[in-house]
Amino acid sequence: MSNYLTIVPHQLGTDGFYTEIIQNLAGESKRDWFTSHFYYCLPLTVGNQYGFIVKSTRDFDVIWGGGLGPAHITFTDTCDSPKQIISNGFGSGIITIQNFFGIHAPEGVNIMTMQPPNSFIEGCTAMTGVIEADNIKRDFTFNLKVTVPNHKISVKKGDALGAFIPVPRFFVDSFKLKLIDDEELHKEYVEESNRLGLERDTVDKDKPHQSGRRYFHGEHTDGTPYKNHQKGKLN
Repeated sequence: MSNYLTIVPHQLGTDGFYTEIIQNLAGESKRDWFTSHFYYCLPLTVGNQYGFIVKSTRDFDVIWGGGLGPAHITFTDTCDSPKQIISNGFGSGIITIQNFFGIHAPEGVNIMTMQPPNSFIEGCTAMTGVIEADNIKRDFTFNLKVTVPNHKISVKKGDALGAFIPVPRFFVDSFKLKLIDDEELHKEYVEESNRLGLERDTVDKDKPHQSGRRYFHGEHTDGTPYKNHQKGKLN
């Protein structure tokens, strides 16, 4: 399977402004609102780097009156030639972002739109959608839902309006839940959990941020390394 998502601009000879709009989060482990303590949590650090964000090319304000009403958008910059269309899409306080390009995925791969990882615009949230990006032969929209009525939301150029990740089709929906029936595995979980809890209550208290960082380093309490551990910045 190819590891490329292909940008398809509306017009050949242009890039559809995708280099200004899309940012690959791999290697972007930092967040402005994180304190140093957050970076001791490897799941957050890795999560920050998953997927691609879609950025605003304009400054604008939004106010939504609630209910089924539209989001009222006021652009606060001057722009004669917009690089993306930002509009009231479906009512109900939804802002629709349409770019001048589509995204084509390899065969069998969906694109899931989502909230930018650990990045927020106060008063709204990105909506989740799943698109068969190998099959569709046109662009698709990203959508923001205003969640706080009668509150002015200010969006700045460069703010993350949404994000997306590629997901193999039928991969997520192939998983189900079951109760553990393996006594040995259950014993391993309980014993390891107890050992980690003891470390947190004793030796870890004297370490920076009171963290032993076993998960960060990918090792169990007996020193056994995790298999195929993912650590630090992603490529």
